[in-house]
Amino acid sequence: MKKANGFVFMETIVVISVLSLTLLLLFGSYAYILRKAKERNTFDTTEMIYKTFYVKQIMDSLKPSSDATGRSGVKYYIDTHTTNGECKKMGAYNSYTCDFSSSSYTGDLLQIKHAFEVEKIYLLTPREVLNSNQKEEWLYLFDATTIDYLYKLGSGSASPLLIVKYKKTYNHDDGSYEVLHSSIEVSA
Repeated sequence: MKKANGFVFMETIVVISVLSLTLLLLFGSYAYILRKAKERNTFDTTEMIYKTFYVKQIMDSLKPSSDATGRSGVKYYIDTHTTNGECKKMGAYNSYTCDFSSSSYTGDLLQIKHAFEVEKIYLLTPREVLNSNQKEEWLYLFDATTIDYLYKLGSGSASPLLIVKYKKTYNHDDGSYEVLHSSIEVSA
């Protein structure tokens, strides 16, 4: 005669397996949703657009009133800082990058670097980069997050853009951070 006092060992293993599989599938879906939500927040958030506007204003304010060349403040800043190596010309076009990621940076934008966690500033026209015959060479000059941002902007923009790359650090102990981008149109 059989005793009827609960599950047997095999039934318990089957139930645990089914529950584990269900939890695994739910975790995968949850991780996908979190990743997609983070992607949407990575580009052009209101906070980053404001910070980019402020960076542009600061760069414009560094242009002396005696400069009658007709350059914007951003272009003036980049032209004057290309000579000291802080900013570099990219390719044959009027595209530049200014790198603030070094801990030894002591330039005019040091306060903005620390306050807004600015890592790099680009002045470029997305159409020139994405429609160029040397697109692969151009994209070699950027990191993966900046390339994603350029593709998000698309090749429709024919105006020069000031693109600011932010590196928002969350925990200095474990090194966790998030990279954010934002752009604003500037005059040549």
